[in-house]
Amino acid sequence: MLENIKSFTILFCGLLCVTSTFGQQAYSASPETGIMNFVSSSSTIESDKTKGSPYLNDEFVHGEVIVNNKVELIGKMRYNAFRNEIEILDNKTSTSYYSLLKRAYIGVEIGNRSYNIYTYKDSDESVRTSYFTNLNEGKLKLLFKPEAILKQARRPSTSYEKYVPPTYVWNNSYYILRGSKDNEVNHAFKVRLTKKNILELTGEKEREMKAYVKENKLNLRQEKDVVSFLNYYNTL
Repeated sequence: MLENIKSFTILFCGLLCVTSTFGQQAYSASPETGIMNFVSSSSTIESDKTKGSPYLNDEFVHGEVIVNNKVELIGKMRYNAFRNEIEILDNKTSTSYYSLLKRAYIGVEIGNRSYNIYTYKDSDESVRTSYFTNLNEGKLKLLFKPEAILKQARRPSTSYEKYVPPTYVWNNSYYILRGSKDNEVNHAFKVRLTKKNILELTGEKEREMKAYVKENKLNLRQEKDVVSFLNYYNTL
């Protein structure tokens, strides 16, 4: 009888350890070394001071941090399109968050969107880095850059005008990234979704791709049709 009690005690303690381990894997209570900025901020949005939101999703939702193609952290996350940051909820308090380090080898999946850091050419030809969402894979990749801009408050200059609070406005854009060869570094470049612009990307295959667009009745001003177009082109 004593042996049975000892065996049960050992089994019970073992199950507690396993349960605790899986709980930590599900939602880590503390930041992982090397991938987080150890600076926390309030997780609430000050909607009384600003109009609109800098988030694609205001609420923290399930997400995964992927480092060198391996899931390193699972938690509740959201993307701040004004600060260009991934915010990860601190599960110890649930009232603050940590921001993820911006590194090319660190990717994130939040809901049905994946976020990765890429370099891109700005309008003045300077090279910058930002989070983008991948819309397809292959030698010609379409990237979506969600961006929120904060417009300053407008104070009334006459008694007939009304005060307009600081307002977040969205300035989303698309970029193209060509596959690199050897040690060549390619930077994403901005593109407007038009038939002319997208067809020009295909070079010597332009005539064939033009026929493909006509045959499949694609509207190259629409994101989903551009993705279909590029997915086919990437097989040629």
